[in-house]
Amino acid sequence: MGLMKKPHRSIPVLMLAALALLAVSCGAEEPAVETPEVMPTALPTLAPTTETPEPDATCDLPLRVGEDWEVVLCETFDDNSDGWQEETQDNPYSAYTSAVAGGKFVVDYRAKSFAGFTQSALTWFDVAQEKNFVMSVMGRIESAFAESSWGVAFRGDADSFFLFSLQNDGTYIFEIYEDNRWLPLITRKQTNLINAGEDNTVRIEAVGSDFYFSINGEMVNQFSGAALPGDNIQLVVSAKEGARAVFTFDDVVVQK
Repeated sequence: MGLMKKPHRSIPVLMLAALALLAVSCGAEEPAVETPEVMPTALPTLAPTTETPEPDATCDLPLRVGEDWEVVLCETFDDNSDGWQEETQDNPYSAYTSAVAGGKFVVDYRAKSFAGFTQSALTWFDVAQEKNFVMSVMGRIESAFAESSWGVAFRGDADSFFLFSLQNDGTYIFEIYEDNRWLPLITRKQTNLINAGEDNTVRIEAVGSDFYFSINGEMVNQFSGAALPGDNIQLVVSAKEGARAVFTFDDVVVQK
């Protein structure tokens, strides 16, 4: 069952370690073998795109990169004409409802207890299929639990993907899921750019094996040298066992 197919998977994840137990709503897989944390290899610094032209005639949202990048998605959630996944799920790992409402894509999410309150559940929603892209999305977490997060998964297929995510404690992390395990490519970092309980805009530029990450208009990090074969892009929500959070998303722009 691929990442871009329904039903969507809700999977348990251990977000601060290299070990994860991956499970889908239709069945759980064997736990991965513990693996030591892997730090990114030092790589040459590459300059991200800095041009910010006026909004395109076909998109009322500001474009983030040069005019040679084609807009493939411009979403303000005035309606659900783009077919976002409105659904209710109740599986062994999470229960949630997702819907386009009030000009937002809203996910009311509750992670169940399935591993002694030691892990997190993760669920994704389809966005696009592009390998080289720039994506900007505004998201918010409303939760009393610090261990809830949202982010963007990309270069995904049935077995692997990258994930850049913001935690509800003011940190971000960039990880890879591959060979049934999680490995941090950029370890969790604190930043005052993340506004707790408010809207935060994430921008990702992925070209070849070079990735650039911005939060609320400022580039916070980059990573070079990693490659995966897939082209799926998803919005991801996650919460630790027993936690509840409401995630809202708006102003999604994808360019290729």
